[in-house]
Amino acid sequence: MILILIIGLLFALGGIIFLAWLFVLFPPSMPKSKYRWQGFKQSPLPPKNTKSSDISSQNFVRQSPAPTQKTLLAKNFKKPVRQSSVPIQKAFLAKNFKKPVRQSPARTPRVRLPKKLKKHLNNIEYASQVLLELRSITQLAKLPVVIATLRRISPYVFEELVLTCCFEQGWQIQRNFRYTGDGGIDGRVLILGKLYVIQVKRYADYISPEHIKDFLCCIEGEGASGGFFVHTGITGQLSKQLIRRSDKIILVSGQKLVNFVLGKQLKIVGITIPIKTVNSYQ
Repeated sequence: MILILIIGLLFALGGIIFLAWLFVLFPPSMPKSKYRWQGFKQSPLPPKNTKSSDISSQNFVRQSPAPTQKTLLAKNFKKPVRQSSVPIQKAFLAKNFKKPVRQSPARTPRVRLPKKLKKHLNNIEYASQVLLELRSITQLAKLPVVIATLRRISPYVFEELVLTCCFEQGWQIQRNFRYTGDGGIDGRVLILGKLYVIQVKRYADYISPEHIKDFLCCIEGEGASGGFFVHTGITGQLSKQLIRRSDKIILVSGQKLVNFVLGKQLKIVGITIPIKTVNSYQ
């Protein structure tokens, strides 16, 4: 039974192959369709050497004119080229109205100060403003107000403020050109021909006795007659003892500092100096 089925499948397969071979050798004729597709075939562009008269309307493709063609069109049709009218209007206004040309004034050369010197000048100016503010509230400018204000400002501004007050006392002052590396000396003053050095400390705590000892070494190293130790902190008992033992340190702190900042005469033991700038805050 299986053998019969296999033989039948082989005969069927052979028949299919025979029919396909006949279809390839003798293809059937297809009936012509009533409609046909018409494809668009782009005409080739004429060569560059072709004259304009040889180009027919059928194979002409519209393109943007080349630069040479633009020149040819402008030459044949003589189309005027549009120009800007701004120069003509300016010439017309200058001719009719004769408006004088305004010249810029001559500029003076700008002097640039060194950064360090400019910083010193800014600190001096700010210190003067602080003094004006403190002296404008004379009725309220007591010790806590003045000391609190001095502790809020920059240490460098405080140095310049003290030197400004020394100048107002009538003394000849010498300011430092730098704030660091000054050897512990923040300024110098001449009082009756004698040299005094100044050290300023903007502290809120106790002054260390080591600061007093270092300041004594600075006075001796400069060969000065004495020195002003100005600070906004608290002077401890040991520091006071060191100051009393030496006759070269003049302590300016507390109420004495307040009076000095407000412009009152600073009393120095054995020396009476008239004030150059009169500032009465009595």
